Amino acid sequence: MDLLISSTVLFLSAAGFCSCQNELRLNGPLNGAVGGSVKFTLINPPSAPPQRITWSFRGNRDITIFTSIGGGEDIHADYVGRISVNKTTASLELRGLTHNDNGLYTVTISIISGGVQQQGNTLLTVFENISNATITITGGILIAGESSVNLTCDAQGSIITREWTKDGKPLSPSNSITFFEENRTLSISPVEKDDGGEYMCHISSPFSTMIASQTVTVNYGPDTVIIVGVEVDCGHFINLTCTAESVPESTYTWAFNGTETSVTGASYVKELSEYEDSGKYTCTALNSITKLSGKADFDVSVTDKRKENSLSAGAIAGIGVACLILGVAVGVGGSFFAMKKLPIDQKGLHSGNSRRKNEVPGDRSVSKPASRYDAPIPLNATTIANPGLYEAPTDGTEHSGSVHSDDTVYETRISVKRPPVVPESLYYKNIFQM
Repeated sequence: MDLLISSTVLFLSAAGFCSCQNELRLNGPLNGAVGGSVKFTLINPPSAPPQRITWSFRGNRDITIFTSIGGGEDIHADYVGRISVNKTTASLELRGLTHNDNGLYTVTISIISGGVQQQGNTLLTVFENISNATITITGGILIAGESSVNLTCDAQGSIITREWTKDGKPLSPSNSITFFEENRTLSISPVEKDDGGEYMCHISSPFSTMIASQTVTVNYGPDTVIIVGVEVDCGHFINLTCTAESVPESTYTWAFNGTETSVTGASYVKELSEYEDSGKYTCTALNSITKLSGKADFDVSVTDKRKENSLSAGAIAGIGVACLILGVAVGVGGSFFAMKKLPIDQKGLHSGNSRRKNEVPGDRSVSKPASRYDAPIPLNATTIANPGLYEAPTDGTEHSGSVHSDDTVYETRISVKRPPVVPESLYYKNIFQM
């Protein structure tokens, strides 16, 4: 029995009646764009030019597109000028595609007229080019943590895929992001400040792509209010800048030591600062959409570096008084050293140079009037027991005379702040004489 079946298949194959020998393979399925063209090609073309070629279409209707027998051919009116048939390979080119061209295409050939027919088929899908892509947004004014938003991507043409990105990065479902209608709609609930940015919908088909974009604004803040400033030198600018993270940009007001000022805006500027400008400056940032506000404080200290590096008037006066006292002390000390009081010998004689007070001795004459050398020398009153007029010789000689118990005798070593050469006798008149 098996031998009989095998013999029958071999006979039918040799005669050309086996389906495996009669099947033609066409390229496809094929995709085309509206207005474009496609070419149907036999993968296993006939070994010889067919005597008969027929192309037919089954879609929104059944049509015999083309028939060729021998040298004659017949073309359907809807395809005149739109098709070309290679009568050697039986391939077909179809131009000016429309959506009506979607469907199944079949080719039938006969190598010998009246002989065995071979047949093959393939599908054609015609896509319309994508155009007018848009993203529509619903949700109104968006406030972070409160609002929700839907983005819907639409376009004209044949759409195969939609993909979403935000700021150039692909989006995928998450706790707040959901996709609907095969990615046509993107929903975010609730929105946060990081959800603000540029959203893009990438639409594609086999023959075209298009991108639609939409900017989403999420209102938030003010967050992180900061005042930036520097130490101020007296007479220089006070320049403070207030910043805050906020959408939209915050409005700013300023207070000084708790009292509102007339200054508005992000900057507080005063050209000529004074010491009275030292204190606490407060910036208040207000978001007109979220109705939220935030504050920051900044302490300003107005200083004068020149005065910090110099002495005050009181200090200068103190130093002057100290110098005066020191000068007086030095002068008194010098005079005391020069006029050291010596003890008086009660017997009436002492080696040295002396004169009785208020007396000009008879055995000596005064060479110069005392008034010429009466330059006052400051002395400590306790050093001189009996003030009066005395002469101190400069020749180094010793003199003797009558000495009374109430006389005051001084050494001849005298240190006086005068020119270094004293050519004549030095006279001293006590400034404390009554």
